[in-house]
Amino acid sequence: MTFDYGIRHWTRAHSAAGNTRDTATAISVNNQGATRQAIINALARSGYPLVERSAWHAKPPRGVLRESHWDYHDVVLHHAGRSYSCGSPSIQEMQRLQAEDMGRIPPFNDAGYHYAISCQGEIYEARDVRFTGEHVAGDNTGKLGIVLLADLVQAGEAYEQEYSRLSLLNKLINIGGIVTDRAVFWHDEPTGPQIGACRALCRVLMDFFNIARLGGHREYQQLATHKGRACPGNLGMDVVKRLRSELSLSAPRANGS
Repeated sequence: MTFDYGIRHWTRAHSAAGNTRDTATAISVNNQGATRQAIINALARSGYPLVERSAWHAKPPRGVLRESHWDYHDVVLHHAGRSYSCGSPSIQEMQRLQAEDMGRIPPFNDAGYHYAISCQGEIYEARDVRFTGEHVAGDNTGKLGIVLLADLVQAGEAYEQEYSRLSLLNKLINIGGIVTDRAVFWHDEPTGPQIGACRALCRVLMDFFNIARLGGHREYQQLATHKGRACPGNLGMDVVKRLRSELSLSAPRANGS
């Protein structure tokens, strides 16, 4: 295909028939800032107004965030963890999520994910999309992180995915987590509004970035560090597989393969 304009970032847009490069008008903008706003506008048109950071009273980042190279090609789905619940107020959960991420040792500079989705189908802005996330240990470049504000891990999953691979000594060190994992009697289920919002968000992101793959945290972590993770749980992986099929996206792959 022959284009009559210079392509600087991937896009699905095309210029009008009959136009030429010579008749185009150059406009200088903050491309990334304009794209962030365009994503917000597109979500609103899809029926999902984004709850921006200012609306949930996000704290400022701890330090200087690493700017994204704007080469997002993967979407990584997470669940928030066992201390989260669909019954909790979503804004409070967002504030807690950011506080926990910034309180880690070593701490994250901000919420690690780019977007969060409540069980009611609200989409929250977590980390500004202009900055690289911190949600896959050792490999965040090119990856957009979405977290479902729910607990989607069932009893025994953490042992199967994480603890079973440890040495006997490390199993003894982690005995508290192993016992807790075995004793889980309750968890959330992904809701229809939550899945619908995730689908809509992925579709919008696909319109702005060359998204080729969608996977769960456990899939990406295994590729990055060869370590197991329960996240996003088998229930979360059901959502991953469903959306991968509906959106015609591929499973994760190792860098360079």
